[in-house]
Amino acid sequence: MKLIQWSYTKRYQVKAIFDEFPDMILIFRTIGSYYFVFTTKGSIVNRYPTRKDYVEMELLINEELQTLPAYINRKSSLEMKWVEAWLRKKELPLNQLEVLPYKE
Repeated sequence: MKLIQWSYTKRYQVKAIFDEFPDMILIFRTIGSYYFVFTTKGSIVNRYPTRKDYVEMELLINEELQTLPAYINRKSSLEMKWVEAWLRKKELPLNQLEVLPYKE
């Protein structure tokens, strides 16, 4: 999957279009220091996105906006296998998978 286009919108949101779902506009919002899928607009032509597709979209937008380390450090253990496979495919260092200690 590739990020085709993205832009900032009002209220610190980002809208993006991906090559596998070109008829959908995804709206991302921030939580802390990273972006997640908030809502989608448009039509689904071929298939509905799976949770794995959404995770990959979140990885791509966070990589583009340089918030990938913060995003990776919050992932659940269920999704970590997808994140690790994505990092290997992009040939990025796996040391980004190390979870930062919690600070009060």
